[in-house]
Amino acid sequence: MAGKFDVIIVGSGSTGGALAARLSENPDLTVLLLEGGPVYSTADEMPQELLAPAIVAAGAPGHPNNWAYMGEVRPGLRIPYPRGKGLGGSSSINGCYYIRGLKDDFDTWVKLGNDEWAFDTVQKYYKRMERDLDFDGDAHGSDGPIPVMREPLDRAPEFTSAFDDGCHALGFGSDPDKNDPRPEGGVGPVPLNIFEGRRIGTALAYLLPATGRPNLTIVGNAVARRVLTEKSRAVGIEAIVDGRPQVFHGDEIVISAGALRSPHLLMVSGIGPANHLREHGVDIVHDLPGVGRHMTDHPMVSAAWDSRLDLVKQPERGAMTSVLHWTDEGSDLEILPFVTKNSDMLGMTDVFARPVQAAKAMRGTSAKAVTRQARALRHAMLGIVVEKQESRGAVTLVSGDPDQLPDLRWNLLSEPQDHVRFRAAIRVAFEIFNSAGLRGIGASIVGLDAKTVGDDKKLDQWAFDRVGGGHPSGTCRMGPASDDQAVVDQHLRVHGIDGLRVADTSIFPTITSRGPNATAMMVGEYLADIMKHEAAH
Repeated sequence: MAGKFDVIIVGSGSTGGALAARLSENPDLTVLLLEGGPVYSTADEMPQELLAPAIVAAGAPGHPNNWAYMGEVRPGLRIPYPRGKGLGGSSSINGCYYIRGLKDDFDTWVKLGNDEWAFDTVQKYYKRMERDLDFDGDAHGSDGPIPVMREPLDRAPEFTSAFDDGCHALGFGSDPDKNDPRPEGGVGPVPLNIFEGRRIGTALAYLLPATGRPNLTIVGNAVARRVLTEKSRAVGIEAIVDGRPQVFHGDEIVISAGALRSPHLLMVSGIGPANHLREHGVDIVHDLPGVGRHMTDHPMVSAAWDSRLDLVKQPERGAMTSVLHWTDEGSDLEILPFVTKNSDMLGMTDVFARPVQAAKAMRGTSAKAVTRQARALRHAMLGIVVEKQESRGAVTLVSGDPDQLPDLRWNLLSEPQDHVRFRAAIRVAFEIFNSAGLRGIGASIVGLDAKTVGDDKKLDQWAFDRVGGGHPSGTCRMGPASDDQAVVDQHLRVHGIDGLRVADTSIFPTITSRGPNATAMMVGEYLADIMKHEAAH
């Protein structure tokens, strides 16, 4: 590992994993990938909870494949926040929801000064990385590394049919292909990056097939502490590898540690809001006011639902079934039911197996919220999501010590318009669950009645008690140098620092109107082409 690398990438998640694999296709580029958690040589070495898409136990507090983050999602509610730790990052622990961003999303990026990220351009990379198992034609890829499938109706036929019928009864149309570049909106099956019962994140799709390349070095248990700079140029990474300090040198450094960790790494390296860094004793390398600011998410109200169906007898893994999308009150809204009553899927057995680690991870959390969540595990779940929120949060320093985790504040529902949007979404969900088909199977949303739905204040409180996030973005946002809040340019180069880029969901100028999993991987594909072109010229 001695010597200097052409490219050092910090983080093997959805963006970093795709980027490392694609860059190393060029045998003339030496690539070092640093991953803070364990790495694996084969899929057989990976824990089952990283492979089985229904098992999200790695998201449980205290799990070794989960960073021990704690965040305040809204005032008075602090909860453990799962982020993947290990080969594939969060793509190895997530729910495999795989829907592209919409044309309107990228039109907005262009309006904000990012014309190279126009919809027609990014579509090429979405298509390149996918192997759609259900649809073909010009809108889809057929030979990419990521398989895409939809849940068949027989996964939960009684519920899914009733849910679809309830959506249609309210006037919503059918949307069988959520990745069609011309979406109609409406209800349809969820695209998933699953194949033969396995979660296909960047570990299985990109990195394991590339591990034999002599120009790709992957180092696990390597926690980056600082970006090293000389005269406004990034020259390396200081890391702790298996408990020992080590320094790696490279011509190009790409931080791909996620929207929570990437801004933290920049700030402890002296790159960020100067006044904030001085408060914590960090020497200023470059003043970038936007680092850690403008955090946005897809706020989701998680509601339990029940019915007369014996869902335990459904196929053994839980399923995301049909999902409803529509636009109201200036925002894309989503209702996503999960069909499962298997609480072990959600990691409770794993929590009990690691009580000390779990207790440490949950220290400082809101006991009432954790109790409510535990009780809800007896039921199937319903996600009610506002895809375009007004509220903004921040990642800030607690200390200049790189080993001290940052302060994470989402500030969800801090803007009145977000309450308005949730009222609209919850009322639609309530109407769907009161449709003839769902009433016929005894379905209902637990704890939600007509009196609450009809009262704005009560409905706001109901949402406030159940809101959370899961898709942080925007903390190192992309934009031109004329935007004093932009952190990276269109080639994801950090403004004011040569040889340094950021590549993950933190660079999103605005959050996409669908979950970011597919878009995060697309960013890795796109940046790989940019960097290959630069290397050739």
